[in-house]
Amino acid sequence: MDFVKALTFMTEDPKWKEKLAIGTGMALLAPLIIPAVILMGYCVRLLQNMREGQQFPLPEWDDWSGDLVRGFKLFVVTVVWLLPVFLVMLPAIVGGVMTDSDSGFLETLGIIILVGTMCLTFIYAIFVTLMTPGFTIWFARDEEIRSGLQMTEIFEWTRHHVSEVLLFTIAYIVASFVISMVAGTVGMLLCFVGLIVTVPLGTLAVYLYQYNLLGQIAYQDRTGERYYKPAVPLPSPFIPQEDAPPAPPVPPAPPATDAPAEGDTQPPQA
Repeated sequence: MDFVKALTFMTEDPKWKEKLAIGTGMALLAPLIIPAVILMGYCVRLLQNMREGQQFPLPEWDDWSGDLVRGFKLFVVTVVWLLPVFLVMLPAIVGGVMTDSDSGFLETLGIIILVGTMCLTFIYAIFVTLMTPGFTIWFARDEEIRSGLQMTEIFEWTRHHVSEVLLFTIAYIVASFVISMVAGTVGMLLCFVGLIVTVPLGTLAVYLYQYNLLGQIAYQDRTGERYYKPAVPLPSPFIPQEDAPPAPPVPPAPPATDAPAEGDTQPPQA
């Protein structure tokens, strides 16, 4: 994976200012839920463009309803994968109630339940984190919920791509921390008013960085190459091979003259 490319590709698009401005607005309105879902669907299209090796993978903001649908589907897939965490929280609630009991036995039992559920939640959270690249890439193949829930196939895919998954996870965590710190610092230097722009822009950058790396993994999975290499743009104007003018005919070579033999050389006349 090209970790630097995943950060610099945003400004290589000819319309990067317009696209990032709209994306920053969507990140600013993310607490309203629907913009966050649309942004998630937009990032799925980024992953798909990366998988296909497009030269400028940053999508146009021209499919709002489609982004809403695909973002909602991916949200459902994520919730299903996280469902065991919510189920484990039920015993944790019971354990928390038991710790307030006057009985020493019930209090001890409640602490044991709380510690056990916390350990299970932590372990499963790590598991879902490692599965996230797999079920996101699998969902992006056909944008069907069932594709993101092929748990056996996704687990096998993750097992065969564990090095890429670990590198992605580490890079995503580091980039999230660094980008958030930079966005917050710049916003405070701008008398806190800049936080309205820098924090949503930082959030958008983290999203784009994450899905660019996922797109690189998907591209490698599809083509076998280490990271995506955009196609070389065609010259302008491009003339297809069948429409190209015929090459001029090659002129015939002049006839060769026979050189006189060495013994036939005549001496000059006096």
